[in-house]
Amino acid sequence: MSAAPATAGTYYRDLSQVSWSYTDSRAPAASHADPADPVPLGAWQDESGATHVSRVYASFDLSSLVGRHALGARLYAKESTATDCADRQIEVWRTADGPPHPTWQHPRHPLRQVGTIGATSRCPSPLAVDLTHAVTSALADGHTTLSLELREPADVEGQLAHGRQLDAGYGLKLDVSSNGTPSTPTELSNDSRPCASDTAYPYLPATDLRLAARFSDPDSSDRPTGEVEYWPVDHPDQRTVLTATSVSNGSIHGFTVTGTLNDGATYAWHARTRDDLDESSWSTTCYFVADAAGPANPPAVSSDNYSTTGPNTGGTPIDLTFDANGETDVAAFQYSWDTLSIPVTPVGQNWTDPFDGDQFVRADHLGGSATLQLVPPESGPVTLKVASYDRAYQRSTITTIRFVVGDTSPRVTTDQDPQYETPLTVHLAPGPHVDSVSSYEYQVDYGESVTVPAQPDGTATITITLTDPTSNWVYVRSHSPNGWVSSWYRWWIRLDTAPTVTSDTYPENTTGGGPGVPGDFTFSSGVSTVVSFRYSFDGAAGTVVDAADGGSATVSWTPTASGSHYVYVSPITSDGTQLSTTFYAFTVAAQ
Repeated sequence: MSAAPATAGTYYRDLSQVSWSYTDSRAPAASHADPADPVPLGAWQDESGATHVSRVYASFDLSSLVGRHALGARLYAKESTATDCADRQIEVWRTADGPPHPTWQHPRHPLRQVGTIGATSRCPSPLAVDLTHAVTSALADGHTTLSLELREPADVEGQLAHGRQLDAGYGLKLDVSSNGTPSTPTELSNDSRPCASDTAYPYLPATDLRLAARFSDPDSSDRPTGEVEYWPVDHPDQRTVLTATSVSNGSIHGFTVTGTLNDGATYAWHARTRDDLDESSWSTTCYFVADAAGPANPPAVSSDNYSTTGPNTGGTPIDLTFDANGETDVAAFQYSWDTLSIPVTPVGQNWTDPFDGDQFVRADHLGGSATLQLVPPESGPVTLKVASYDRAYQRSTITTIRFVVGDTSPRVTTDQDPQYETPLTVHLAPGPHVDSVSSYEYQVDYGESVTVPAQPDGTATITITLTDPTSNWVYVRSHSPNGWVSSWYRWWIRLDTAPTVTSDTYPENTTGGGPGVPGDFTFSSGVSTVVSFRYSFDGAAGTVVDAADGGSATVSWTPTASGSHYVYVSPITSDGTQLSTTFYAFTVAAQ
């Protein structure tokens, strides 16, 4: 029979044959293993007329069925010759495992008769017998091998009329249909929090609560049914079942409890997996307490050292107190100078408590307060947003508090004018109202931040190189031992990398020469890495000329007409960077 699935959850397969052989009463010490010629069963005569009696033995590997539900099992064989098929009564016995190839003298020990192959209208005929009970009994007893014996009934075993031969090429086949028992759900979570089977039970929202688990079935093609059952612990008779059919095998599936649970009540829930034929055991039981509403009042926010009504000098972190404002179940506060994110945590066993993460501080006790120090992100007007959370991660409305903070960014000076690709020494000093500086952090053109320590007097010196030929940004801020981080000092540096263009015959913005009169134009650049110049007269295709030592080049150009003319010139460095362009205009005199 085919090994492909016939229906969801049901598989048919021929079990592996561990051994098969037959014995001979006239060769009591011999075993005939893996026969290739027709296999005698019952009485038969040899060429000399002597009568023999044979029995057939086989063993099958049941290990592939361990953990599965065996639905049906049939043993198949084929007769190659037979005299009597109307009175056929081949007995099938389950035996002890014993030797793999028994002999007549030492047969396997018979345990019980498990089937009989009876009469057929055809003779010889294909043979079959139902061995479902034998297979399920062997598995229930913990056996992974099923050993069988085929023989004629004792009262006719010696009669030639009842003897027959089995087709050795077909052999004995044990075909079993089975279903993989669905796996007990794992990775149970409620509202993204892991299953709690021991106190203290978590508090969860009483509405739109999500119960989830991983549902799996060993038959990979199955799409099992996930089932969740929940109930109030005080009323186990009030059970609600949530079902999802055709769940993706091996995936986590969530169920939403749409009704409102009783506020303050403790609930239990568990899950199981089902397919068309079997179901898993119930999972571990999880518990939670339903919380019907989040904090009604927003938190109270105050500061002892910063005013909300006037300017503040800065230089010192803001001392803040967040208070539950009368809400007795507040567990933590969330704060941000930007946006308050909604706590989202991974489903399953990788859950982490959002209250331990960024933007959160826990209350000193349930319904209590929290104190902390914060450094504003910038100078000028800044806004802090604060919300409180209860144990079920339900959020209050938001309290907004505003401060005006003075500029404390560092003082930045240089010894020389900035030049392209030329190391620039920069001196850093504390900004106003900053008493002490431990280090400075700086960025050039939005690159990686670099931190340098400050000298005992709070100053530092750094060397930077400007690599943009037109404009560069330098950001600097200071860090103080008291935790203060100044606002950024933002320095925009405009560089002039355009070349100088000169001509004696055709001076810039002046009339000179004439049609047919050649003129020399000299290009020069103060950038040491310039190796050539790209130029174009009157919009013609660009031409490149190499620079001589000292970063200059001279080209000759002869106008063909009087009037206004121009040339564009751009220096090119050794790495191929084209610097700023100079536009040089002049007038050719009429002759």
